[in-house]
Parts: sequence; structure tokens; C-alpha cells
Amino acid sequence: MSVRLCALRLSVAAGVLMVLVVAGRASAAKRLPRPGWHGAFGAGLSSSSGLAFTTSLNSADRVRDNVGVWSYGANLAYNYFSYNGVAGANRLLATVNVRRALRAAPVNFIVGAVRYDHNLFDGYDHYFVETLNAGRKVIDTRTTHLDLEIGGGARQNFFPASDTAQDEPVADLAMDYVWHMRPGTRFSEHLSVMGTPSGTLITSTSGVTTTLIFDLALKFSEQVIHYTWLPSTALVHYAQTTTFTTLNLIYHMG
Repeated sequence: MSVRLCALRLSVAAGVLMVLVVAGRASAAKRLPRPGWHGAFGAGLSSSSGLAFTTSLNSADRVRDNVGVWSYGANLAYNYFSYNGVAGANRLLATVNVRRALRAAPVNFIVGAVRYDHNLFDGYDHYFVETLNAGRKVIDTRTTHLDLEIGGGARQNFFPASDTAQDEPVADLAMDYVWHMRPGTRFSEHLSVMGTPSGTLITSTSGVTTTLIFDLALKFSEQVIHYTWLPSTALVHYAQTTTFTTLNLIYHMG
């Protein structure tokens, strides 16, 4: 691990520690997340485009534990397709995050996250991202929620057929929007912009979730991933824009 990445990670860790110390002295937000474990586990079909058009199985799972002003979460998404032993789409995305609710304006919450992304479409073998963001609840009603986040951190890129890694700082912007269209049906949009010296990664995920019966729901979603720059170390020609269209059966817990 390079000295540069160590310095970046130490800076992020120091920032997290400082924020948590200040947050520990702040009053909690009036509206806290519902306590206890919550989660959703899904599996279904997906199609992807970018390097090739494929139809495959996919999974999307998330769990969260809310304890007072603290919230601990994890997300896992996986897409895989192969033809004659050759992978056409092979993506694994895992994220772990810790969130602390605040009442101090203009910041309503602080969230720290660690993300692992492996995607044959983008030319990297995999990369790690560590971020610390400050967020604000712009809209928080019974039918509509809108959260905005801004922050930064560090990213470590690993390339195919190489033992070396590229270390770089990250500027991070994110938006989460949820609209409860009618009882049992909601629309969601997550937009993320991750800027680095080597290029910008823009991810847009839109979805409509409809309850079928009890804790079972059907979710249709479209994810668009766009890189303004792709590494020259790519073993084949990769498209700068990739899409994942999924139809999942979701089981809600808690």
C-alpha cells in the first residue's frame, strides 16, 4: 500500500473521528429511523449492455440496524452471465456504511462508507472507495423524501493483470429521492457523482417497487453507469456507459 493512500486513509479516519466526537455532543434529530433490523433480499432477471447485451440472474440485498441516532448498513449487488465459459457481465458491488443523525443545521446526518466494486465492463479489475459525507434532508414528508450528500475520501484502483494500484482522492456527491406514488408502490432514484483526478464516475439508479402480498414485492430498476475516462490498461475495448436493467422479487424483513 503506497504512502499516498495511507495518508489519504489517515486523513479520512481523522475526519471520521473528529465528526463522531462532535456528533456525540450534538442533539439527535427529532425524527429518527425506525429502530431494529430492516432489510430486503431480492433475486431475479437482468439484462446489461455496454460490452455486450446479456440476460442473466442477479441479486440485490441490503440490511440495516437502527439504534437510536446510529444506523449501520450493508448492501450487496451481483450480476453474472457467461457464454461458453467466457464472462460477458460479472459485477460485484458491496458497501458497508455507518450513519449518525444530527439536528445541527444545515447538516442532518453524517455517513461514512467503504465500497468494493468489481466490474468487467469498466476496465478495472476492482477498486475500493472510502468516503465521509455530510447530508441534509431537503424533503421529509409522508409521501416524499429527498436527501443530499457531499463529501470526499480516497479510492484505490486495481488493474487487470497488474500487481500495482492507482491511489487518488475522491470528491463525492449523492442524491436519494423516494416518492410513494400510492399505497404499496413507490418510485426511487439514487444519483451519485464521484470525481477523481483520473475522471468522473456517474451512477444513476431508478426503480419502481410494488407490493405483491405481505412482505413480497416486485421491483423494476434501471441503472446507468458512465465513466468520463477509462484506463488504458483495459484488456479489451470497454464502453464508457453501461446499463443494468433488472426485474427482482423482493422479500422485506423488519
